[in-house]
Amino acid sequence: MHNPYGLKDGKLLTASEVDRGLACNCTCPACEHRLQSHQGQKRAPYFSHYQGSDCGAGYETALHLLAKEVLLKEMKILLPELKVTSDASIAFTGTQLEEKTLVKPWQQITVDSVTLEKRIGKIIPDVIVKKGKRVLLVEIKVTHGIDSEKLAYIQEKNLNVIEYDFSKSIGIVDKKHITKVLTNTYKGAKKGFGRGQWINHYLMQETIEELNQVYISKNPRDLSKKPKKAIPYAYKPYR
Repeated sequence: MHNPYGLKDGKLLTASEVDRGLACNCTCPACEHRLQSHQGQKRAPYFSHYQGSDCGAGYETALHLLAKEVLLKEMKILLPELKVTSDASIAFTGTQLEEKTLVKPWQQITVDSVTLEKRIGKIIPDVIVKKGKRVLLVEIKVTHGIDSEKLAYIQEKNLNVIEYDFSKSIGIVDKKHITKVLTNTYKGAKKGFGRGQWINHYLMQETIEELNQVYISKNPRDLSKKPKKAIPYAYKPYR
């Protein structure tokens, strides 16, 4: 996908909002390379790197900037629902898993601060949101999701992380779309547009262990016997 965004005087603009060619005076949001604006008749306006190969990160970085801009303006975020269940790998045929809702649907919270791409230990999240002493890491997926190394660190440190997936969006994701997904509505998410997913919640593992104990107490069987094969809930990085 061609990158529709460029930076000019610190402001993120689309290729249709600036002059054509090098007269746009824009740079790449990711690598800061000089850009030229293309505004033809056959395709939507876009930017390309001038006298150099495309870094491939301009569009994704632009969406990170848009997300931060939206969250700074709204100072609120709409959280995706989070339900956890007891571990399916200990379940027996004909029994029901225990379930608990950690985050109710349509839960909107106000935030105290928003920071873009600041290192936390071994990782650099796209956006960091703070509410009191709580820290929420927001990941914006356009092409690449959270890899296994990053996921392992998130789980090891038990960090609160949500990933919003725009990889299947049709057309250009703009500020209006980002605002809807992050602050207003889930509509469209089931079609792949901006689907929010909890990667980790600081109470997730603790709650699963509690639900496991409840399940075992309700189903007092010989656990030395091999239960029915099942796969427990786990986040799987997108490929």
